[in-house]
Amino acid sequence: MIDTGKLNSNRKRSSKEEKNPMNKKVGKLIKGSTNDSDSRSYMQEEEIMKSSNVESEKSALLKSISFMGPEIAINVGKPTWPIIKWDGLNHSWKEHGSETNTGCPSKFLIMCLNSIQNALQQHGDFSTDWERPLFANAWGLEFWNSYTNGKDVMETNGGDSTVEKIAWITSTAADIISMKEKEGFSFNGPFLLYLVPSQDKAYKVRQVCKSLEVVGIHTVTLHSDASIDHQIHSLKSYEPEFVISTPERLLELLSLKAVDISALSLLVIDGLEAPFKGTYFDAIKSIRQFISGNLQTVVFCDCMNNFVPKLIS
Repeated sequence: MIDTGKLNSNRKRSSKEEKNPMNKKVGKLIKGSTNDSDSRSYMQEEEIMKSSNVESEKSALLKSISFMGPEIAINVGKPTWPIIKWDGLNHSWKEHGSETNTGCPSKFLIMCLNSIQNALQQHGDFSTDWERPLFANAWGLEFWNSYTNGKDVMETNGGDSTVEKIAWITSTAADIISMKEKEGFSFNGPFLLYLVPSQDKAYKVRQVCKSLEVVGIHTVTLHSDASIDHQIHSLKSYEPEFVISTPERLLELLSLKAVDISALSLLVIDGLEAPFKGTYFDAIKSIRQFISGNLQTVVFCDCMNNFVPKLIS
């Protein structure tokens, strides 16, 4: 015998399935459609966040160069390093190709570099592997080119300068001083201010600058681990061409009017870190207000290689 109850049950199930044969598929399609919509929404939110982050980083980068000039050479010595120039009409930075210089450094500058290299090779604390003479350093030659053409320089590949870079910066400054003095020009106050984040970095810069005493360049180092009275005495006694300092100690001495940096010619900022805030950056901004002369600036920061694309509109 046939079980009519089961037959009726099968018929009911068949009837339902025939009525909506796509139910399962439709359910899947609806579910998939919902996921696609959520995915698009998520991607849109992610793009908005990414755009917001870029604008935030761009704003931070603009703050970082607010104390620099209208023409900045970025990462000199690289194969395709650019120059960015401020467009006052559009209030934005525009990228230009690097420039070449047909000139060459003076014999005096080369002599300064040789003096530094000879002294450092004899100094036990420095383990620099001198594969070639300092005067053949690619970064140094491009830095000299940019500086003598009136441009500021920003290095974004790392927060700290190297011995070679310090040597080229200080030798170039010594060369400018020598040329100006031959023309009868006298300096009222330091020519170069080298700002560092720590006493340890101040010591490293000082070791490079010491070698230039033989050409008449005097350097005074300022930091909080030494007596402020002793430092005031050194500033008055030596009337240094170069000053190496941590920002906090320099601000103390500026408040006491122990040093005048109003006519400063070259400002070097070493060890600047993104996102360009905190006591070090704030102190640098405060120091910048004491300088009113025709200033050129060199900045070593850790902005990484994406600095230029985010800065240029």
